Amino acid sequence: MGGRLHLIYRGVMCAERPDLISRISFPPPERVVKWGRLNRPGESVFYGSAAPPGVFFELKASAGSRIAFSQWEVMEPLWMHNLGYHADALARLGAIPIDLRLALTEPISNETRWNRRLRTQVALAFTEDVPEGQEYRYQQSVAIKEFWCGHHDAFKIYPDGPQAPRVAGIVYPSLQMRGDADNVAFWPEFVLSSLRLRQVQHVLVETADPKRLAFTFLTIALSKGFAFGTTILWRDELPPEAERRCHIVLEGDTWVQRDGFGRVCRTHPEQRAGIVS
Repeated sequence: MGGRLHLIYRGVMCAERPDLISRISFPPPERVVKWGRLNRPGESVFYGSAAPPGVFFELKASAGSRIAFSQWEVMEPLWMHNLGYHADALARLGAIPIDLRLALTEPISNETRWNRRLRTQVALAFTEDVPEGQEYRYQQSVAIKEFWCGHHDAFKIYPDGPQAPRVAGIVYPSLQMRGDADNVAFWPEFVLSSLRLRQVQHVLVETADPKRLAFTFLTIALSKGFAFGTTILWRDELPPEAERRCHIVLEGDTWVQRDGFGRVCRTHPEQRAGIVS
């Protein structure tokens, strides 16, 4: 990551409007009680999405959910591993083919049959759909992550490249968005050193239709100001309600985002800016 503005979106279920940045960042180890795709119990990981709608799909939000939806900027180039970007794994998820992903899905020219088979097995294992209540099955993807991150030499330092000789996290396809969006996981030390919080919205999910892959939500509080690196400063005034309402739905093979007037704001893959400015 690096070279241009990279924005990461993160969501945390919050019944009340949060006042501390720590509440919306990576959780403390003692609050991590379940296995996740990239974490053991007791291991903190900052999970986010490269596309704003991914936050609501990954949280499996329902009508009435209140979510602290935050936007973070990656401040410097970082080394990131990618996992799960094999053509077979993306096809199993139902992802729309994107030419920009060819560097990830076909990274090796003249690849041997044995290596291709190994890449396929790893990608399919990492992107296994794990049902709620069976989180122990994430042990497989965690083992893959730990092997990927623990079995390489320190990276070289380049003047215009990452300044840390180790991996900052993992990029992988979002299962909840059929592989059409990218999820990002950062290790806590890099959140503290290399990410900057830009905006927080406290949103109310008004409708959720998992079968149609559709959500409608309303921003009920907004902040772009922070104090002492710890505290969220909420605005006293908000834009009109129609400007704060957002609809997300999969239409055919396109993810479409509309405002409260029904106007198209974004379509995938051009989902980069915040929902409310």
